[in-house]
Amino acid sequence: MSTNGQGGAGGRRPGVAVPDLIWAPLAVGSLLAAIGLIGVAAGQPWLFPSLGPSAFLQAEKPGDKSARSYNTVVGHLVGLAAGVVAVLLLGASDAPGVLATRELVPIRVGAATLATVLTMLGLGLLRASHPPAAATMLLVALGGFPPTWTTAGTVAAGVLILAVLGEGVRWLRRSIFPAPDSRGQGPAAGDLVG
Repeated sequence: MSTNGQGGAGGRRPGVAVPDLIWAPLAVGSLLAAIGLIGVAAGQPWLFPSLGPSAFLQAEKPGDKSARSYNTVVGHLVGLAAGVVAVLLLGASDAPGVLATRELVPIRVGAATLATVLTMLGLGLLRASHPPAAATMLLVALGGFPPTWTTAGTVAAGVLILAVLGEGVRWLRRSIFPAPDSRGQGPAAGDLVG
């Protein structure tokens, strides 16, 4: 359904109402495909697991503060830094990585625990809540990402690409393709439960 009002008496915004069931999968898939294709073109691994939850958040909850570019970028960089600090402080760099060896050793558990505390502290101090940052932190603490400058550059590039593209997706959802329930065109799913 399309409207062409400018927010007048009916309060409607221009755009086409798109249900979450259609919007979210297409938006997340498009975000991750774009990052992956940009990475392939550049010969860089800029698509990594913790970007999935961030893309999901940007597509499904575009109005949440945690989906903002600031939160996305700062969140993942704090998670990365916390993971690196924990691994280096505890001397876990040479311990087996969980994903590669399928072996969880105590030093990696310690690194994950310390990295979690540091991540939560950093995100709180910087007012940058972004739950998917915990995945980046765990990738480092558990040995999936080595604590190197190359890793830092890879993570930063992937996160920055996602933040820029994610802002576009958030804008499209809020301005051009709003959810039907956000436009007064029917009850929200939660309203159907008595």
